[in-house]
Amino acid sequence: MIVTGKSPDDQIRATVTGNLTLEIIFQRHTYEWYDESGLTRQLAGLGKNTWVAWERERREIVRRALSLTSEEAEQDRRNRGDARHQRFQDGLHTLQCRGVSPSAILRISTTGMIDWRVDIEPGVLREFGERDFVEEATAAFADLMRDRERKLILLKAEHFDLGIPRAWRERLR
Repeated sequence: MIVTGKSPDDQIRATVTGNLTLEIIFQRHTYEWYDESGLTRQLAGLGKNTWVAWERERREIVRRALSLTSEEAEQDRRNRGDARHQRFQDGLHTLQCRGVSPSAILRISTTGMIDWRVDIEPGVLREFGERDFVEEATAAFADLMRDRERKLILLKAEHFDLGIPRAWRERLR
């Protein structure tokens, strides 16, 4: 699976592969025109747009694998309304995750993977060239995905019997 998203200003493109590897590409000669505030907004929008594309593609793959029409898949999604599944979905929508770049110049935080916040330390864009900044951003995304995976396992264990003892889950929180 490969999906691509664009920043709100259309100047930055992100491609995410099935193993959650991220590639970020700035349009030619645009990186140097951003300030930290503007780039923060663009990267947050890029994260949200790319994640929405990821979820749509994932749902489409599942739909095709189950040989469902779009209408059948939507009906199936609505019918999964048992209380345990609904509590899990509610938890998924409020799951808070964080990622930090290796140099701690960039932080990403999400709520439910729909509300994205990106923080860039002041002065970073003058210190880091485009390639170095992209490396920091992709590393922060990888850290975010590791945090999400850990929290997702705990959330699933909370609502479905995964065989993980409660004491272990509490220690991991």
